[in-house]
Amino acid sequence: MLVSMTRHSISALSLLLLASLAASVRAAPDAPTPLVLKKIFWSAEMLHTEIKFYNPGYEGTGEFSMEGGQPIAISLRGAKITNLDFLTKLSPLALDLSGTPIKDIRPVKGMKLVEMYLEDSPVTDISPLRGMPLEKLYLSRTPVSDLSALEGAPLIELNIVETKVSDLAPLSKSPIQMLWLTGTPVANIAPLKGVPLVSLTLHRTQVVDLSPLGGSSLQRLHIGETPVSDLTPLNGMSLTRLVFTPANIKKGLDVARGLSVQEIGTKFDEESKDLMPSEAFWAQFGK
Repeated sequence: MLVSMTRHSISALSLLLLASLAASVRAAPDAPTPLVLKKIFWSAEMLHTEIKFYNPGYEGTGEFSMEGGQPIAISLRGAKITNLDFLTKLSPLALDLSGTPIKDIRPVKGMKLVEMYLEDSPVTDISPLRGMPLEKLYLSRTPVSDLSALEGAPLIELNIVETKVSDLAPLSKSPIQMLWLTGTPVANIAPLKGVPLVSLTLHRTQVVDLSPLGGSSLQRLHIGETPVSDLTPLNGMSLTRLVFTPANIKKGLDVARGLSVQEIGTKFDEESKDLMPSEAFWAQFGK
C-alpha cells in the first residue's frame, strides 16, 4: 500500500505491511524473494485505528464481532464517519451504518454482506448492493427511491419505512418474508403476488387493492390508515394478526370477522397499540 508523504499518520494495516517488507529484506539481503503477506489478525484496537485513519472525527464507538481474527459484523451505528474506504481491507458479513452521515457506499461494492443497516442515513444510491447475498436490509427513513439494485436478491427481511420508494417490481423474485412499507408512496402491491410473505406492513401507504395477497400464506397484515375499503381478498387466509381502519371498510367486514386471528386492532406502531383478541375487538366495535 502506498501512503502519501503528506499524511501525518499511517494506517494500522500500512504499518503491518511495511514491517513485513522490512523483515523480508533483512532475511535475504542477497537473494530477493517474493513478498508474501501474512493474513492480518485484527483486534478491536486495530479496527478503531483503521477506521479513524479514514475518518478523523471517529470517536471509537464502533462495535465488532470477531471470528478467527476477522470482523464478521461491524456496527458503526451513530458514528461520525463519512469515508468507507477502510472496508476495502475487510470482509464482514454484517454492517450497520445506521445514523451515520455516510452518503457514498461504493466501497462496499463486491462484498458478500448478508446483513446491511442504513437506517436514518443520507444514502440515496444503493446500486453498490447489486449482486450481494443480502438477506436483511434496513433502509428506514433514508431518501432511497430506487430498489432496482435488489432485483433477484435473496432478501428475507426488508424495511423501507418512510422512504421515497414507490415501485416494488424489483422485489418480485425475492423470497421476502417480512416487509415494512409504512409511510411510503407505494400504491401497487401486484409485484408481491407469489412472494412468500409472512408479515406485511402497509401502514399509511396509498395501497387500495389487496387482491395480490389472495391465496398467500401471510400471517400478519397491517393496513391501518390506508385507502383500503375491501377486505374480501383476505377470505381463506390464515392471518394471526390484522390491523386495519374499520371506518374505511365498505366491503368484507364479514370476511374479517370470520378470520381466526389471535390479535386484531386499529393501531400497531411505536407510539401506540390497541391489539386485542378477536372476540373482544368485535364486541367493542359492535360489528
